[in-house]
Amino acid sequence: MDGAHSAGLQLQPLPTTSSYMSLSSSKGSFSYKENLIGALLAIFGHLVVNIALNLQKYCHIHLAGSKDPRAYFKTKTWWLGLLLLLLGELGAFTSYVFAPLSLIMPLSAVSMIASAIIEIIFIKEKWKPKDLVKRYVLSFVGCGLVIVGTYLLVTFAPNSHEKMTGKNIARHLVSWPFLLYMLVTIVLFCLLLYFYKEKNANSIIMILLLIALLGSMTVVMVKAVSGMLVLSIQGNLQLDYTILYVMFVYYQATFLS
Repeated sequence: MDGAHSAGLQLQPLPTTSSYMSLSSSKGSFSYKENLIGALLAIFGHLVVNIALNLQKYCHIHLAGSKDPRAYFKTKTWWLGLLLLLLGELGAFTSYVFAPLSLIMPLSAVSMIASAIIEIIFIKEKWKPKDLVKRYVLSFVGCGLVIVGTYLLVTFAPNSHEKMTGKNIARHLVSWPFLLYMLVTIVLFCLLLYFYKEKNANSIIMILLLIALLGSMTVVMVKAVSGMLVLSIQGNLQLDYTILYVMFVYYQATFLS
């Protein structure tokens, strides 16, 4: 009896350290894949948007320098630029679903590389030999720094990010860190706008600060809207949350402005 009882009470072996490591590594690799997908979508979106804007700019310059009586919206080049613009914005919008904002937002600097390549190769702007170091060497150095920074961001960015459900977003919107962030952003924006309008402080730094403060709120809304829409497509319906439509209207207003 004792032998049968002891045989029935055999202890289950505890998971070894290697099994824990394999589970954690598989979870980390999955998160790394999500970050990589988000980074690639962001890079693709910013590159395509930059190409699209330059195509439309080329269309306007070509029509202005020729005797073509057609309007810009009747040319194939302009419509191609518009389609590429929509495609790039869709890629950038989708990238927020897969990766955290700390990874996606700095990748917008990739558009600087596209601008440098287009200006040097395709636009063929005129330059003087004394401007070689000032324009092109420094441009290549800047592009190299962007590439290195992109690699470091993809490699060492945080691997975990919360799913953007309506309940999670509503909880974060009433938390004190977000309320404090909103208060500081609104106060700084009003102060900068006062100096810009009343004190004629219209320097490029002032304009960039205003855009940065407004854009910081916009990317938060984009992250939430894209996450809720993707969850709805996957079957976890989020369309019954009012906060989705409020953030979508705010995003559209800032995007069109």
